[in-house]
Amino acid sequence: MERAMDQNDDLATVVVIDASQSRLATHCDADTALTLIALASEDPANWNEAMSAWPRYRTPAVCEFASSVPLEETDCEEAMEALQSAEAWLVIDFREKRILMGGNFMSVDRDDAFAMVVDETGKQHCPLSIHLPPWWELHKGVTAETVNQPRQSPINKPYVNRDILYGDAFLTDIAARVLETVDSDAWRNSNASEDRHARYPFTVAVHRDWLLTPRSDLGGRVPRQLLHGAIEWNDHVTWGQRRRFEDGGPMIAAPDNWAGFESAPMGSQEMCLYFDLCREVIDASWFFLTDQRNPSDEPTGNPAPDGSNSGTDIDQLTELLRGVKDLWLSNSFEGGSSPNFIIECDRRRVPRGAEVVIDGIDEVESEQHIADCDCPICEMMADGLFGVGFTSIDGHHLELDNEFAFSMIQTRDAWEQQQIEDAKFHAEMDRKWAEREASGETHDPFASAWSGVSNEGPIPGDSGGFLKMAFMVAEIVSELERCNASRDDITSLNECFANYRRSDADQRLQSASELKANLQSLADRYSDLVSKSADLQSRIDEALRRPASNETDLDHPF
Repeated sequence: MERAMDQNDDLATVVVIDASQSRLATHCDADTALTLIALASEDPANWNEAMSAWPRYRTPAVCEFASSVPLEETDCEEAMEALQSAEAWLVIDFREKRILMGGNFMSVDRDDAFAMVVDETGKQHCPLSIHLPPWWELHKGVTAETVNQPRQSPINKPYVNRDILYGDAFLTDIAARVLETVDSDAWRNSNASEDRHARYPFTVAVHRDWLLTPRSDLGGRVPRQLLHGAIEWNDHVTWGQRRRFEDGGPMIAAPDNWAGFESAPMGSQEMCLYFDLCREVIDASWFFLTDQRNPSDEPTGNPAPDGSNSGTDIDQLTELLRGVKDLWLSNSFEGGSSPNFIIECDRRRVPRGAEVVIDGIDEVESEQHIADCDCPICEMMADGLFGVGFTSIDGHHLELDNEFAFSMIQTRDAWEQQQIEDAKFHAEMDRKWAEREASGETHDPFASAWSGVSNEGPIPGDSGGFLKMAFMVAEIVSELERCNASRDDITSLNECFANYRRSDADQRLQSASELKANLQSLADRYSDLVSKSADLQSRIDEALRRPASNETDLDHPF
C-alpha cells in the first residue's frame, strides 16, 4: 500500500454526476476524493446509492458520514467553469459509469490500494482498496472538455437473470433432459440405471447442454454467459473488505436494496455453488427415476412431441426438484454454512470469517474446526493462533471434467490456450520423470523425509517453529492412518504435540521429552516412520536450544 498524497492539505475540485443532477466541491481534501473514487468499486447507480456504501470505505482520515462531504448541488455550466479553473480535479459520473481526472490530480489505477493512516513509527493502517468494475471507464490526465464527450464504449455490464438460473426454467429443462436421457438407447445400452459411476458421463452431458444451449428467454444467449463477466472484480472487492477487517475495521455487507441488485453479476463463490447445485439436481433426478421408480413403469400421460417421456412426468419431476433445490440451498454445505448464506455473502461482497459478525447480514459463518479432528494444524487453528479463519471455495472442481462449459475461464479461446499450456506442463513433467527412471535416479538418498515440507527455512511469522512442526506431525498422522494404526496412537501423538506447543518455559523441557518419547515409540513400531521421527526429534532439540522469542507471532504465516 502507499499513502494517498504527499501532503494532507492537497485539495481538488470534485464533481459528482448522476441522472438527476450534479454536485460540486471546490476544496475537497485528497483523502475524501480517494474515498469517493473507492465508492465506485461498488458500482452505484447514483449518489444516493454511493452514500449508502460509504461505511464500507470510511477510514479515520475522512468524515464519518457521506452526507458531511462538502458537495453542493450545481448546474452543468458552473461545474465546467470550476473544472476548467481547477489545478486538480476529479469527476465521478454515475450516469455514464466513468471516472475522469485532470490537472495535477494524483494518478489512481483501476485496481489500487492506499494506506489512509500512517502512525508515528511509519506503519501503515486503514487500507482503502479501489477496484473499478470492468464496465467503468477510467480517464486520467484529460482536459475538462472530456467530461462533455460520450463514453468510448457502450456500458457492457453483465445481467444475470436468476429467475431462469434458479427457477422453473432451469428445473424444467433439467427434468426434460434427464427424462429424454433415460429413454435413450445410450442409457439402455449402459449400466447407468444400476451403477452410479456409469451415470456420470450422462450427468456431465445434461449439465453441459443446459449451460450451452441458447434460450429464447435469454435473447439467444446461453445460461453459461450469465455466470461470467465480473468474477475477478467481485473477488477483488471482497478481498479489499477482508484487508480492511484484518486491519481492525468493521465487516459491513454491501447494500442489497440498490436498483439492479437482483440481476447483479456473479462472483466466484456463487458460480462454484451453482455448479454444485446443478449436479445436486441432476443426481436427484437420476435417483428418482432409477432408484425410486420401477424401471418397467411406462410413462404416464400423453407423449411429448419429441417422443420422450410425457409432460406429466416432467411436471412431477420438476416439482420434486423444487424441493431438492430449496433443501440443498438451505442446508449445510460440506459441514459449514448453507449455500444461501455463502451466496448472499458473495453477492454482497464480504468474506466469510468464522463467527465474524457482518453488519447487514443476520447469519455468521459457522466455526470451521471439528472437535475430534486428527489434524494438528486444525487444532492450532481451533486454539485461535492464526486469528480469524476465512473460508472460500477455490473452484478447482469446476475444471476436473476438462469441459469448457464448467470452467471459471470466461472465453473458449482462453480456455483452449490454458488446456494447451497444461498439456505442455504435464508432458514436460512426464519427460523429466522418464529421464530420472532411465538413469536410475528415482530415489534420492539425501531427499527430505517429508513430502509436504520442502523449504528448510522458517515459515514467516512462525517464530516458535510450531506451525512447521504441525505440518510434520500431520504427515505422521497421515502415515499412521495409512498403516491402520490404533486411535490411541494417533490421539496420543496429537496430545503430546499439543502439550508441547502450549507449554510455558518451565514446562517446555518436560513436554518436549514426552513428545520425543512418543515419536520414538511410533518409530519402533512403524518402520516407515523412522526417518520422520528422527528428523522431528532433532528439530525439537534444535528448538529447545534457540533463545526464547515471541511465540505468539503467527500473523499471516502463509
